[in-house]
Amino acid sequence: MYDISIIIVNYNVRDLLDTCIASIYKANTFNYKIEIYVVDNNSVDDSVVFISNKYPEVKLIPNDKNLGFSKANNIALKKVSGKYVLILNPDTVLEEGTFEKLISFCEKDNSAGAVTSKLIKANGKLDSACKRSFPTLSVALPRIIGLSRIFPKSKIFGKYNLTYLDENKTYEVDAICGAFMFIPKIIFDKVGLFDEDYFMYGEDLDLCYRINKSGYKIFYYPEVTTIHIKGESTKKTNLSYVNNFYGAMMLFVKKNLTKGHGLLNLILQTGIFIRSFAGYLTRIIKLLTLPLIDIILLYGVFILSVKLRFSIFPNRQYLFIISVYVLIWVLLFMIFKLYTKKYEFSIGRTFNSIIAGFFVNSSITYFFNQYAYSREVILTATILLLITFITYRGLVNLYIFFVSKNILLNKVNLLIIGGKKLKQDMEEKFLSKYNVIYFDKDSYYNLSKLVDFIRIKNIQEVVFSADYFSNQDILSAMWMLKDRNTVFKIVPTANELILSKLHANINNLSLIEIEYNINNKMNIFLKRLFDICLSFILLLTVYPILRVIKILTKFKFSKHTAKLFLLPQVISGKLSFVGIPDWFELIGKEYLGKRGLTGLIQLNWFNGITEEEMMNYNIYYAKNQSLTFDIEILLKTLFSFLRKNN
Repeated sequence: MYDISIIIVNYNVRDLLDTCIASIYKANTFNYKIEIYVVDNNSVDDSVVFISNKYPEVKLIPNDKNLGFSKANNIALKKVSGKYVLILNPDTVLEEGTFEKLISFCEKDNSAGAVTSKLIKANGKLDSACKRSFPTLSVALPRIIGLSRIFPKSKIFGKYNLTYLDENKTYEVDAICGAFMFIPKIIFDKVGLFDEDYFMYGEDLDLCYRINKSGYKIFYYPEVTTIHIKGESTKKTNLSYVNNFYGAMMLFVKKNLTKGHGLLNLILQTGIFIRSFAGYLTRIIKLLTLPLIDIILLYGVFILSVKLRFSIFPNRQYLFIISVYVLIWVLLFMIFKLYTKKYEFSIGRTFNSIIAGFFVNSSITYFFNQYAYSREVILTATILLLITFITYRGLVNLYIFFVSKNILLNKVNLLIIGGKKLKQDMEEKFLSKYNVIYFDKDSYYNLSKLVDFIRIKNIQEVVFSADYFSNQDILSAMWMLKDRNTVFKIVPTANELILSKLHANINNLSLIEIEYNINNKMNIFLKRLFDICLSFILLLTVYPILRVIKILTKFKFSKHTAKLFLLPQVISGKLSFVGIPDWFELIGKEYLGKRGLTGLIQLNWFNGITEEEMMNYNIYYAKNQSLTFDIEILLKTLFSFLRKNN
């Protein structure tokens, strides 16, 4: 017989499940005899194979479809043999001593029917769902209309999540969250398993209601703390969450609360309608924002065109034909897919649709002679539309380019705690928004020093990748920093620490490219054309000024500014604006391209950079060179220079 049976229902969160299981073994400091059941709801991320290989002692139950939370747990509950059962989400991390504290608590109070720990989210703040009241009329109404969020400390309005209670004290509560439920096995024998009428949400509430009804108590016990990376295993759209959550509440009311059942159901249905309507309205507004902006711009351009042509504002009759023209252009924008995510800011499609609209609208005047005088207006409007729409969408594209490529070099301070270094490919290193800081174990192997270090260095994200600190220390740090909105992540020690995996669990595989872009004939032509045009402009404007200053004042320019004296070599073709540093050995490596005034090595230079790292930068640039990439490097060089001088 086991002391504790742990049940985890998994659905496509392999890495989180790995971290969760590792924390279970780490939390078992008293060496209790434990068994772990993982019920997999037909995951497609190889969870079953991965867990069976890494944790062969874990009892895996794979399902051929997603059975939901209740049915999946019940499959394992029928097999467990532990004195206590822990229902656990895969997106949780336990602290050391968890089981010892929980068993001690239950043994001291035989009335304990279910116990939960303090659940804290990844930002260090309390997950309010870990303690709840049953959704009676006085509880549900403030939540539905939003008063519980406005007045969380009110005993009247904060009943649902008991937000008015001290989160650091133990309380008897109505219900606890299914993410962490520590329950004596005998309780399941008396009150039954999870109600399988619930698919997602509500099953924990229903079980707690039956436990209460049987004379046992439900406890919130904050002496034990657990990380809950909430929502990772059940990410849904807002509408899906609203419908599932309130639907589960309605089912709970129907099954368990007979008093005021009709009125409460009406309130819950009203809540579903209001929240769903708000969700749909938000989506509709998002979908219509761009078309509405286009329509406003179209009307504005036509009114201006009429004013320019006739020196008057359009009358009611003319507004009708303008509306026809606007409608045709909007329809053409739709045909050219300008309102799809992929092409919404496409310059080429915008140009083509405006030109197409010109021909369509011009042809209308031939069929309706009374509007023949508007051809000049259409021509004027078309020219203004090309200028307006291409400028507007061009600026948006420029903004997206600056943000996506991090041209302004805005960095998020990322602290890595562990023995491993981040493994970044060259693209991630170049585009990364992170200023990576590594934890110095010798200097800061102390929890209070770590917290101070995070505050002083203004760390926004922290990644724990080794056992420098216990889970209990990690939880304490998260709690002490809860008001800073610092994001915490934990990486299993067996996993490689790869930057892209800190934010996604998808492994992208790339095929090897044979041809380097730097040797592509079209790229060579565009790169040379760009060098000639830009150097010609700078030679006529900036270069003469620098020459005069140098001759008359003997002014010593910075090494970056001094490179502008090499502009004649750029226009002659000896150098390029972007390329290999002039001091880098190129013999036998001519395939890497020309030397340049700036480049990836120059931009990412630091004392101690190795030959291998520099060669990796060179190869990455040669493989991925393009005109936009060159412009991106030049802009980053410019902003880096301006930032250093400020």
